[in-house]
Amino acid sequence: MQKYDLICQKGATFRKALRLKQNGAYIDLTGWTAKSQVRTEPDGGQLLCEMDVTVDEENSRIVMLIDPAVTAAFPAGIYTWDIRVTDDDGISAYYLGGAFKVIPSVTE
Repeated sequence: MQKYDLICQKGATFRKALRLKQNGAYIDLTGWTAKSQVRTEPDGGQLLCEMDVTVDEENSRIVMLIDPAVTAAFPAGIYTWDIRVTDDDGISAYYLGGAFKVIPSVTE
């Protein structure tokens, strides 16, 4: 799994689009699924949220989304996340993961 840190602003929509590479080439994600969670600790911990994850087959990318009402409830701090993808043969792998930093908002 490759380390990839994310930053989320409290109370804002979190949206991140990712393209996965293998051997220097983008992976064709046709027929793939993905799931991603944010947790308080790397070895499990409390579930902070389950991201809404869409596989955009046309553009070979994964789009992760968290509603602003959900991010508004996050305490500022550093958490952990990863993404599990499952290919069209049913083989699952964790490609990316790392710190998920929630920063406070100033404007209300």
